[in-house]
Amino acid sequence: MVALELAFAEPGSVESVVLLEPPILDTQTAATEGMSVDVAAIRDAAAEGGEEAVWALFVSGGLPTLGAGAERLGADADPGPRAAHTLLVELPAVPAWPLDPVRVGGLEAPVTIATVPSSPALLIEAADALARRIPGSERIAAEHDGPDGIVGLLRGA
Repeated sequence: MVALELAFAEPGSVESVVLLEPPILDTQTAATEGMSVDVAAIRDAAAEGGEEAVWALFVSGGLPTLGAGAERLGADADPGPRAAHTLLVELPAVPAWPLDPVRVGGLEAPVTIATVPSSPALLIEAADALARRIPGSERIAAEHDGPDGIVGLLRGA
């Protein structure tokens, strides 16, 4: 979302945009209900155990819509000193970010939308829907997970 916003705001400064598993869920009406369920789970976890409980819920896969794919981090993921707080700042951006068709149609930089084999179905659907909405975008899927899979795709390997 940040990459797209930069491309909108500073088109002359952006040569191209690569989106990996973009969580732009407003392209899917089914995600609205899931986001409501996730928000309720976040509120419950925060009330019971604060930010750390929300982080644990996120990495355990307990937020299937807003945290699609987070379980790949594993329950033992090191949250760092501010990860839980950062998560709570970033999560609201997922449902709140508008995908204005007029702005999207005016993008000057080429857009590549990528997924990997372990991408959750929800994020694959979001990537496919976004690719249909961004004129001239390229939709790619890596054959391997991890940075090597994406780098290989972008290099044409």
